[in-house]
Amino acid sequence: MKPLGKWMKKERLGVLLLAGLLLLVIAIPTGNREEEKDEGGKKEDSSSGGEEQDWETRMENRLVQILEQVQGVGKAEVFLTCEGTQEKVVEKDETETVYERDSRGNQTPYVSEERYPQVTGVLVVAQGGDNPVVIKDIQEAVQVLFQVEAHKIKVMKMN
Repeated sequence: MKPLGKWMKKERLGVLLLAGLLLLVIAIPTGNREEEKDEGGKKEDSSSGGEEQDWETRMENRLVQILEQVQGVGKAEVFLTCEGTQEKVVEKDETETVYERDSRGNQTPYVSEERYPQVTGVLVVAQGGDNPVVIKDIQEAVQVLFQVEAHKIKVMKMN
């Protein structure tokens, strides 16, 4: 019984108790990490596939969705060529960056303007790509949406 008595001294009992509490605190996950993951998931859902998905891909997907609803187009695929990249212009007050705070107190630079790439060419492959009326409708829609000249838009029939 004496060896057990050595372990039960006040100092060692206190150390064991603190070590146990430390392990318990480390093992319990915090709610903040899960909230951040949830917010990240919401951002991905709202941008049709996440932040990893670039502007070109999002616009291609949106154009496919729109074109497939047009009578005579049928199934469609779209390829965009762009010049430049997406840029965010940060607001500056003389030499200092202007920040905005969210409800949690986090600071982020205030974005005054977002610039998107310039579309330079569009390829549309559609099931109705052999019908001249459908081709004309597709070309006009792309011209209106992306301000691209007609000679930079190619519509082809899908197999």
